[in-house]
Amino acid sequence: MRHLAGRPKREEMTLLDLIHKIEKTAKSQPQVGEVIGGDIYRLNERADALYGVFAWTQGQHTSDIMDDTTAYSFTLFYVDRTTADKSNTAEVQSVGIQVLTNILRTLISKGVGVGLATFQPFTERFSDECAGVYCTVTLTVDNDYNCEQTFV
Repeated sequence: MRHLAGRPKREEMTLLDLIHKIEKTAKSQPQVGEVIGGDIYRLNERADALYGVFAWTQGQHTSDIMDDTTAYSFTLFYVDRTTADKSNTAEVQSVGIQVLTNILRTLISKGVGVGLATFQPFTERFSDECAGVYCTVTLTVDNDYNCEQTFV
């Protein structure tokens, strides 16, 4: 792994490597019962969802070829069921912020650069009445190659 002066060390990885790292980190959280990748609305297909649910979607990614880094944009979700009177909405949202923050902190410890995370609480009817929070964040990693590849 390269280390440029003044820049923290980051892990070299591809998009797929990063997704696997995000999912593994989310699965290690005690509050997460299930991980859904690619589309939060896949939760509607899951009548037997194991709450709390962690989900992710991708945004627009950018690569700085000169700096040899890629910044991947993600939206990360934490969703849990609400009680019939929805009195636990704020509690679910609070737990969601803690879970997502811990996932991001863990990714930092694993060599991923984490940009400013913006959190948005929500309520939504999926297969169940739910509340949760999502955050938009940019995750930066070193590219997993150092020079051009020549194909013969």
